[in-house]
Amino acid sequence: MKAIRFLLVSAVLFAVALAWNGVVHGSLLKGTDASVRHLWRANLGEMMPVSIAVTIGVVMVFVWGYRRFARNNSLREALTYGLFFGLTAGLLVDLNQFFLYPIPFSAVWTWVLAGVVEFVLYALLLSRLYPPAGRPTVGH
Repeated sequence: MKAIRFLLVSAVLFAVALAWNGVVHGSLLKGTDASVRHLWRANLGEMMPVSIAVTIGVVMVFVWGYRRFARNNSLREALTYGLFFGLTAGLLVDLNQFFLYPIPFSAVWTWVLAGVVEFVLYALLLSRLYPPAGRPTVGH
């Protein structure tokens, strides 16, 4: 039952991730993403299955991490976990890309900010859908 719930909650977060990234990159960050379009792979469409698999992996690590390390399931804890995960991802992915590729720092900044908001949203949702084992949902 634990594995099924884990997979169901991960599937919900995956759907939210697809919707979030569609809205954010399809409209809100359209100009920012356009500023680095010249660096995109020519066969980007062929890479979609890999991108989907990576998204599934990130969501599952996120869910596992929250369940493993959350203690009291409070609003503050969810915000902190989302902030930590978002900043870590921003440092490892977005800021690293700034050093590797000739992209504007404004693109990096907006990607990091959008990622932090994204992971905070996921943590808030996760704290409601799948509180840590043996810990009831505390008033947020």
